[in-house]
Amino acid sequence: MLRKIGLLIGVAACGALVVSCGGGGDDTDPEATATSTASPTPTPTTVVDFSLSTPIDATSSNTGTVYAYFTPTGGTETFNDANRLPGTANIKLTFAPESASFSFPDLTESAFFAGTTLTSATATQRVYTDGARKLTLQVPFAQSLRAIYEIGGQAFTRDTTAGTLRSQRVALFFNTVTTTSAIASNLTYTGTPLAVGGTPGTTPPGVITAQPVTLTVSSGTTNTITGTINLFQTINGTTTQVGSFALSATVSAAGGFSGTIDDNTYNLDGTFAGSLSGANREEVVLVFSVANTTDKRKYVGSLIGD
Repeated sequence: MLRKIGLLIGVAACGALVVSCGGGGDDTDPEATATSTASPTPTPTTVVDFSLSTPIDATSSNTGTVYAYFTPTGGTETFNDANRLPGTANIKLTFAPESASFSFPDLTESAFFAGTTLTSATATQRVYTDGARKLTLQVPFAQSLRAIYEIGGQAFTRDTTAGTLRSQRVALFFNTVTTTSAIASNLTYTGTPLAVGGTPGTTPPGVITAQPVTLTVSSGTTNTITGTINLFQTINGTTTQVGSFALSATVSAAGGFSGTIDDNTYNLDGTFAGSLSGANREEVVLVFSVANTTDKRKYVGSLIGD
């Protein structure tokens, strides 16, 4: 049974990305609290084939975001709240018979989907739908996977207004870097962030987008990752920019990095964390969270780049 969601209060601090590949059940929503974590420290794992046509069993820590949209009774759906959420997530995909399960830090049990709930499948995405629940698995490249779990129709009261909540949980899974070779020349990665957010009670769903981002890891004694994320909002055909923040952080020998965000142009502050992924640093994964404490705008997002 679903409880009324008490999470989504404030933006959680971005922390480490730690991954291992191993093995998660109801869709209960206990309260989640924002906690900071240590620097990214990937742990050695068995390499996972994220092709979506073979079994997958992968676990990651501190790669999760959670956000929700509220619909007042008889009203229109708007953005409700968003957080980075530290903790461990797991994705498991099996065949013969087919099933998919997803665990997340604030779920007391894994969300399970039988193979009969598969509603669409391509080489890079599989979608399972069971009533008001949906699980989407995305593999844009080869070394990383994004899982998106949605629960709709949850009874919820915002302040004193009754209605329903549609919540989504996102977690990234990836293979760790195993090479110990120094970065001899600059590495570049390009991907398009999945970003959501806005002003609670005002911003409609689906209006926040991000431009493709190129992240560069410099070679040398100290490897630094840099890049800029630009966020936009499109409402009634009018597009306006709502965020632009430069990222800069030192990359550890294991590929992890984290840092703070200070967007003076659009008055947003926050944090980000990520890791290079793949045995030979083929890809990068990243999560971010920013907010404006005055006007209450919040944005969270994740990026997979190659």
